[in-house]
Amino acid sequence: MRNYTIVDWFGYNLSPRERMNVIKSAGFTGVILLWTDQFDSDYKDFPRYAIEAGLYVENAHAPYIEANTLWEDNSIGHEYAKKLITCIEDCNTYEIPTLVMHPTNGKTPLPVSNTGIERLKRIIDRAESLNINIALENMESPQYLEFIFSKIQSNRLGFCFDSGHHNLYSPDLDLFSLYGAKLMALHLHDNNSKEDMHALPFSGNIDWNKLSDKLKSVDYKGAVAFETRNTGFEYVQSEDEFLSIAIAKARAVL
Repeated sequence: MRNYTIVDWFGYNLSPRERMNVIKSAGFTGVILLWTDQFDSDYKDFPRYAIEAGLYVENAHAPYIEANTLWEDNSIGHEYAKKLITCIEDCNTYEIPTLVMHPTNGKTPLPVSNTGIERLKRIIDRAESLNINIALENMESPQYLEFIFSKIQSNRLGFCFDSGHHNLYSPDLDLFSLYGAKLMALHLHDNNSKEDMHALPFSGNIDWNKLSDKLKSVDYKGAVAFETRNTGFEYVQSEDEFLSIAIAKARAVL
């Protein structure tokens, strides 16, 4: 049976527990947790809230604002790498199988460096020791994925395909041909090729039939995972109605 998951914050002013309950009621089977500093302070309690609602936690999203510092030989980058290792240890504590992380952030990342690779090797070593997957997301500069995957070989290091980022930053690059064998997670959302809208699929200009065929071509068995907000659906006052629309679109994707 296919699993359908959605990010734990999707645009409505609900408590974390309420969000988990309405996600489950809509028909989703799991949830993606946003472990980022600008969200709820009790985020480490979210795995328990999910389980109480009858959901499984597919993965957690690591903090990303400082991602460029991974490549800098300074204390800020060192501390950020330590933060990511703590996230891996938290995944182990809360039985979350995968941590999604950004290799860069923004349109002007720093050059690749041996410093960054050595930090990533330490991060992956810790993930391997705890049997946690690390899924790298395609960002503004997808060439970082090629560089990292060429330097680090690990069964615990894989790929998170972000449909919105692909549509914005590298629509002509066949990421499934390049990294489909490493696919560990999806971030599915739509946009207009101009803004990172995180809109529901079939509301922007992504060709979802083509994307579905790509997923089938790599025999993807994982969850259909939405990293979406209610962008363009602000008129839908009820979170239950919005999520019922979302689950129907998720089932239409795959």
